[in-house]
Amino acid sequence: MDNLKYNFALLKETRLSKKITAQSIAADLCLAERHIISIEENSPRYFPSLSTRITSVKKYALALGLNPEDVIFNFNEVDPTPSLLKKT
Repeated sequence: MDNLKYNFALLKETRLSKKITAQSIAADLCLAERHIISIEENSPRYFPSLSTRITSVKKYALALGLNPEDVIFNFNEVDPTPSLLKKT
């Protein structure tokens, strides 16, 4: 279940205001351009897991000079630990 809630519009607006291309920021973050676009469209597409998506959103926010806690609405509620590593 994808319970990640974040301000995807703020990420895109910030990137555009800084005149940074999706391709450029993707290269800086070692992501594909499709990952950046997916984050900005609030789509889980192209991410193999929720933990990968959470980590990518955090890295993206930091790269834009934003605090991840200000971007991710439920920052303290999401658990980035992959389900295979969780003890049941």
